Amino acid sequence: MKKIIFLLLTLFTLQGFSQEVSKQYDRIGKFNRGVALVWKNGKVGLIKQNGKELAAPEYDKIGNFGGDALAFTTKDGKIGVINMEGKVIVQNLYESIAPFKNSYAITKKDGLYGMINKQGKVVIKNEYEKIRVGRYGDIRATKQGQEIMLDIKD
Repeated sequence: MKKIIFLLLTLFTLQGFSQEVSKQYDRIGKFNRGVALVWKNGKVGLIKQNGKELAAPEYDKIGNFGGDALAFTTKDGKIGVINMEGKVIVQNLYESIAPFKNSYAITKKDGLYGMINKQGKVVIKNEYEKIRVGRYGDIRATKQGQEIMLDIKD
């Protein structure tokens, strides 16, 4: 009986020292590399394990973070990219963004294709009907029905 009373007193004492370290959310996901997804009013954001909000719940979806610590986001039907610190790398402007390959990704905006790098910089403007990256890194694009070769100048 003494042990039960001691346990209850200990729990009540510890409860008095607890403190909330995050905002309130509808749901908090599992932590991965110290970061978790959080949901509020149907939108998703990011927090750190210490409760610090990295990205407010404003996205419709945040994908899985890859080895490069980047994830695709969806907001109002447009795609963007965010890093694990909550920094927006690419604004949600694109209809689609292909997975990064050799630090570059093909983007689609207003029905036309271009490319970005992992820092979010546009390296080829979205002005091509089609873009294809070859096995050896050659970039072929179609513009006004004609195929041309492109070179990336970072």
